[in-house]
Amino acid sequence: MRWAVLFTSFLLLSIIPLSTNVTASGLNISSGIIISGTFNDSTESTTLTITIPETSDSSFLDELRTTDVKLLRVSKTIINTTEGEFFYDLIENFTLCNRTMLNSECAGHTFNIELHPEFPGNESSGYMLASQLPPAFVRPFQITSEGYINAHSDNNWVSWHNSFLIAVTPIQLDNTNVVPYTWIDERISEIIAVENLSASYSDGITDLTWDYPESIAMNHSIMIYSHDSPATRENWNSLTKTIVSSSVAAGTTNYEINHSSSTVEREVYYSVTLLYETSEDTRFLGSNTLTVPVKEDNIAPLFVGELSATFNSELDMTTIDWGAGISDDDLMINIYRSQMHLPMLDTNNLVATVDSSLSSYEFEVPMGEHRQSWYAITLVDSQGNENLNLSESSPVSDPVIESTISSSQISNLEAERYSDGTITINWDDTTQSPNAIAKIWRSVSGPISSFDDLEELASTDVSLEQYSHNPLNPVDQAWYAITIEGTWGSGSIPWHDDSLTSGVNSMENSFRETEDEIDEPTFDVLAQVQSTSGAGGEISDGDMISLGSMYEGDLIIISTSKVVENISCHDIAGQGSVIYSQTDWALSFSANQSGEACYGTISDGDDEIGFTMTWNYIENITVVDDEGDEDETEQDDEPAANKGSKESKETIAGVILSIIILALLVYLLVMMKGPKYFEEE
Repeated sequence: MRWAVLFTSFLLLSIIPLSTNVTASGLNISSGIIISGTFNDSTESTTLTITIPETSDSSFLDELRTTDVKLLRVSKTIINTTEGEFFYDLIENFTLCNRTMLNSECAGHTFNIELHPEFPGNESSGYMLASQLPPAFVRPFQITSEGYINAHSDNNWVSWHNSFLIAVTPIQLDNTNVVPYTWIDERISEIIAVENLSASYSDGITDLTWDYPESIAMNHSIMIYSHDSPATRENWNSLTKTIVSSSVAAGTTNYEINHSSSTVEREVYYSVTLLYETSEDTRFLGSNTLTVPVKEDNIAPLFVGELSATFNSELDMTTIDWGAGISDDDLMINIYRSQMHLPMLDTNNLVATVDSSLSSYEFEVPMGEHRQSWYAITLVDSQGNENLNLSESSPVSDPVIESTISSSQISNLEAERYSDGTITINWDDTTQSPNAIAKIWRSVSGPISSFDDLEELASTDVSLEQYSHNPLNPVDQAWYAITIEGTWGSGSIPWHDDSLTSGVNSMENSFRETEDEIDEPTFDVLAQVQSTSGAGGEISDGDMISLGSMYEGDLIIISTSKVVENISCHDIAGQGSVIYSQTDWALSFSANQSGEACYGTISDGDDEIGFTMTWNYIENITVVDDEGDEDETEQDDEPAANKGSKESKETIAGVILSIIILALLVYLLVMMKGPKYFEEE
């Protein structure tokens, strides 16, 4: 160990004579404080004796109790004679008298300091007390061949000497220019130990390395120790230590300590000694023990908390939030994004490493992606320790759907039933996933908005846009939905997109799987048609009614058992316009209407029946007597007067008959309006 320049203090003693008289000038070379020393060869220790002068000067004694003084050491071997430099070693700081001492106890006080020099071979050392460290670098002297110190003028050192130097080991004055120094001879045996011990830790392994000195005997084994505090010559016997290994072969220059089978988190020191049959050098005078600990840590830090992930479709951004950060410069947070929930994180899924003090992170989702993502965070320390195994308490988000595409669903979902009972489901493929699979679902309990109480019918290629099946138990009301399983964009793992949108990929209205019912008429009004010619009958929905021959003056009457909203007859030959209409319980019209057919309807609220009537209208033929036609006159054997009388009688008789029939029909209709009981079929 190098020592700072100090030796000029002894030079200054030739200029300023020592005085045995105690003065009140403070702690300086004239204070009368004496320091002397001896060396013990067997223990290789130096004992310094410090003596306080007898004095009643209370100010001086107070200064001894309150002022920290420095014990400095300088040796011949560390003097650079070429440059004229020497270096000092700061041994210790202390007060010359305890703060609790009385003046009478402090005056004349003597105490010892035991030191163990830490250099091998024969050495001579000088010791001094100072109230302040000397300048770090000066060249006020040189050492002569006789071992004397030639004095040189240096105002800085003179100033330091006068103000801060307190005492030195005994010196012998020669003249004002040369001061022979009285050294303490310290003879330290040679070091028998390895050199340049170093330690490093990485990935659960501590690697120790060292060098061997030249020409060392190899009849030894290597001892490796670990301990929680630095090892010194003074504390070795009392130091709590662990033998790491006692069987390392001589000449070995490295050793690995594997911590993979155990957990470790500590700062630790290592020492390496050479064990001979009768000796082990544990003075630690060289570099066979660590002065700075190595940090061994294979325990991963754990994050405690909750984690959420929210996707913003407008910004194409997912916000990962863990609530609160951690103030620890030794820690960082790793953020992972996975396409599936795994028991162990994959380092390939690492998306960001952020400062542990943060509480959230925004991840920009790439364009063209549609995926289900899980997010997880871990803590990683400066040693690279990280727990990738996920547990129930690990901060893992619920899955979040991130989509930067226009559509991931099918559209225009429809169903069709064929006569053999086959149900065909049709859709349009708008999924933007070329290899997607369509999962087809069926419900008989209502529209499909969740995956409760469902039947999965099949999985098929979505690009087929069709699926057919014959339900084992067809129902009057069924609902269908289609979800997609596939990959989108850069996604490599297929996943089931179970999102359901009513009217898009989930039927809003029910579909009838059974055969269509034939609606039976529920018309509860009795109706009939009657003509004055005597033809007619009851009317049912869809009837074809022929009334036969009808003559001039014949009427057609359509009547009901109660008042209805409308009775009408439509022109069949024309454009279907209404030619007769009546809001009542009866409709009558003349049979001489051209067309000789009509389509009749009877409406009563929501109920309606329809029927068709036809008849053959026959006009009366009148023979005209033309005076200029001789053939007509000759063929008419009956006198004209008799003929006219006969036609007149026939006309009168027809009118009377029509009146009688009409009266009869009116009577019947009046009777129909009364209470009537009908036998149900």
